[in-house]
Amino acid sequence: MPLFTDKLKVLLLLLCFVSLSLQASWWWPFDSKEPEKPAINDIDKRPPIKVLDRAPSKEDTVSVERLQKMAKDGNANAQLALGKIYFEGLVKQKQDYAKAFELFMQSANQGNAQAMFNVGLCYDGGFGTRKNLKEALRWYYQAADAGVPEAQINAAIAAEQRGDYEKALHYLKMRANAGDTAAMNKVASFLLNGLGTAENPQEAVSYLLEASRRGNSRAQVRLADCYQRGVGVERNYLEMFNWLTLAAQDGDPEAQAKLGYCYQKGLGISANSDLAFTWFKTAAAAAYGPALVHLGDCYRYGDGTAFNPQKAFECYRAAAEQGEAIGSFNLAIAHSDGIGTPKAPEEACKWMRKAAEQNLVYAQIQLGIYLQKGYGCGKTDPQEAFQWFQKAALQNEPMGMIQVALCLLQGTGTAKNPQEARQWLSKAAAAGSREAITLYAEHFGDKDN
Repeated sequence: MPLFTDKLKVLLLLLCFVSLSLQASWWWPFDSKEPEKPAINDIDKRPPIKVLDRAPSKEDTVSVERLQKMAKDGNANAQLALGKIYFEGLVKQKQDYAKAFELFMQSANQGNAQAMFNVGLCYDGGFGTRKNLKEALRWYYQAADAGVPEAQINAAIAAEQRGDYEKALHYLKMRANAGDTAAMNKVASFLLNGLGTAENPQEAVSYLLEASRRGNSRAQVRLADCYQRGVGVERNYLEMFNWLTLAAQDGDPEAQAKLGYCYQKGLGISANSDLAFTWFKTAAAAAYGPALVHLGDCYRYGDGTAFNPQKAFECYRAAAEQGEAIGSFNLAIAHSDGIGTPKAPEEACKWMRKAAEQNLVYAQIQLGIYLQKGYGCGKTDPQEAFQWFQKAALQNEPMGMIQVALCLLQGTGTAKNPQEARQWLSKAAAAGSREAITLYAEHFGDKDN
């Protein structure tokens, strides 16, 4: 059989496979083998620049003169309170960061924990002193160790930014053990990823359960992930569904999209395409990318709603424009096949490239095919096509391995190398690809292997 015919056959199989994958579950976050690396904003954002004090309430008459006298006499609380007055320009006093910093430092040197935190803030933002992140961190640590909640949060964030996950985890656990549910969720993320300590999924689940029971929707979604994958707890789709339901009802878009998928595929609940569509639409209204993609699929295939290719195209475009890789892929297919829009090969190539650059394996393969044929991408470029096939193959995608092997057999975009082609086909066959097994037998006549 000629190589060109082989290649055409593989291409047709690839397109069928991609279509099935996109309609099914490739995007489903539960499929990830590893949890996402926790982002800094998983925990409550760093508190605004607002110094702490023990100054009298606004209802009280504040005597600046009296505070000045007490501060001069060495009263740490008066120094702290007066520092806040100068920092924020209260009680008809002119704002003066330099005076505030001096007073905070005097109080901090006497062991006042809140003043230590304020000194850290001043160094962090350059208020009344030269900006010095190293000094800011040192004072944050002191205030955190003395029990100031805001300092513990700042210390955890700063330590994580510096890559000191062990110290970040130390302060996160302080907050978590004090009942901070956002910190519980963050601690669990560290434990799941082995950041600052050895991986400990069981302990992670214990933190997630506590935060979830206290109503933290982000912890509920992560806990649902654990139940779906069987990480730190036995796999249980019913528990997964229940926690997603709570988070979705609390307005979490990710939970809403995942709940829609549960209804679509019958995971933990009977399949219901109408409810799936409703939840996808709800999550999409919050501009959640994966929900936009699935909502587009509902319109594209008339699943749970009326067939509407124009709306499908709009959903894919919205997802793509916010950087969702699968949105870019589906938008490229829409431009290529004329789904809800006139066919536009140049737009198809443009969006397929965006998806490929985001490391979406099927987009890398499809872009390689576009480049081989010059479809929408200008002139043919077999060398670049081969590079994209390689990227897909290195992600252990059998169809990428097959494309690399075909290029090596034909010398398309690279020098002929039958031996390397044989290795790629063998690897793809070992991964269960029937196409690779067939091609291996045809080109190397070694059916037994």
